[in-house]
Amino acid sequence: MAAANVVLATISTDPYTNVDSQHATEVEPDSFSFGSTIVATTQVGRFRNGGASNIGWGRSTNGGSTWTHGFLPGLTVFSTPPGPYNRASDPAVAYDAKHNVWLINSLGLTGQSSVVGAAVVVNRSTDGGASWGGAVTVHAATAGEDLDKNWIVCDDTATSPSTAAATSSSTTVLPGTHCACTTRQMAG
Repeated sequence: MAAANVVLATISTDPYTNVDSQHATEVEPDSFSFGSTIVATTQVGRFRNGGASNIGWGRSTNGGSTWTHGFLPGLTVFSTPPGPYNRASDPAVAYDAKHNVWLINSLGLTGQSSVVGAAVVVNRSTDGGASWGGAVTVHAATAGEDLDKNWIVCDDTATSPSTAAATSSSTTVLPGTHCACTTRQMAG
């Protein structure tokens, strides 16, 4: 049996220096590919009690041979520009083939010692994943909600008459896309 010659590539490195996070960490990855383009996402600068300093992204347009990377804008207080949330968590990536839009879905978290899932948000890329727009709130928690377990999916079937196919206790169809975000409330 022949051994595989696998080349490892560093896609991204944690740039954050806030003292309350574990640095040099990028955890809970997700990735999606369409054609030769791959977009990956991770939590960057993980906090011990949940969430991260920001959400990072990596993009390859040649099947993973080379990568560019960055960090989502307008999401957390550590983002450039800063966003409204103390932390972010649970990134997931999807591609809307009909509109040529990449999407990264995550949870915006509030609180410090006790962290709460405050919103399900989406950052969009309309240039093949090379740059990302600010976080847009898809679902904000209402009184008593602690959002968790978000996900995003796009129905890229050419013959699909619908814009989304997902199940959850809360499903939100993203306007102008063939995508939906899902989440559930944490059980107390």
